[in-house]
Amino acid sequence: MAEHVIEVEDLTKNYGDVTAIDGVSFSVNEGEIFSLVGPNGAGKTTTVEILECLREPTSGKAKVLGHDIRKEEMKIKEQIGVMPQDFNTFDRLTAKENIKLAADIYDKSGAEEIIKKVGVKEFENKRFEDLSGGMKTRVGIGMALVSDAPLLFLDEPTTGLDPQARRETWSLIKGLKRMNKTVFLTTHYMEEVEELSDRAAVIIDGDIKITDSISNLIERYGGGVKITASKEKGAEELIKKNSDEVTEEDKDELTGIFEDREKARKTLISLFKKDCNVSVEEAGMDEVFLELAGGKLTEEGELA
Repeated sequence: MAEHVIEVEDLTKNYGDVTAIDGVSFSVNEGEIFSLVGPNGAGKTTTVEILECLREPTSGKAKVLGHDIRKEEMKIKEQIGVMPQDFNTFDRLTAKENIKLAADIYDKSGAEEIIKKVGVKEFENKRFEDLSGGMKTRVGIGMALVSDAPLLFLDEPTTGLDPQARRETWSLIKGLKRMNKTVFLTTHYMEEVEELSDRAAVIIDGDIKITDSISNLIERYGGGVKITASKEKGAEELIKKNSDEVTEEDKDELTGIFEDREKARKTLISLFKKDCNVSVEEAGMDEVFLELAGGKLTEEGELA
């Protein structure tokens, strides 16, 4: 298998006068969890559906597992597992029956093993329509896995789940990587991106702004480390001397913003040695997205 399991070059999709994706380019490495992150309507699902050979691009090129999306559609479909936002199931069939049916479509055995791996065993005999959101997601991932594909597309897999079910799904997705799967994930949850991804691409209004590792994105766009300390025992002097920016929202405290993480670490050690009252806030993908998009994403995936 090629080092890049997905290669996208200048891909564009127009719907009449509306441009859904506008000349996007990126690659996905073998064995990684790659996230395409952005608000609703940014072009995430359109991009995924083109790579799954469900839509024709207007222009541009893409290869999936070394195969051209325009010329080798069937070869691609035979080697990918897919969980769309609204995946198809038979509501009156049980969880087990749905997974076994998917296995039969791919002419694959091993459904029982997949049922165990994705944690469906304990509710395998419940009808799909009676399952919770988190349980349904497990069934959906199981149905994507039965083809034994090396590459899985998961489109917004945790949308609408409660926090506990979301974290359980994250654990399951991490397990896919341990199974030597490459995972292409779309999401609008920044915490999800940080928790799961090796690399991410930020897409806004059909345009990919940046693609990089999570650590590089946070270091470059996250706005640094914030150290807040009470104005005592030399803390004020130390923070003002070492930080790049200082804010004082409280008369008894001040906050230093450090672009250099090593300088922040050394300052923090000095403050601890002085026995100062200190709190630390590290930048994350929320700050990255705010810098790139000029706003934050709501729980529903809207840009605010």
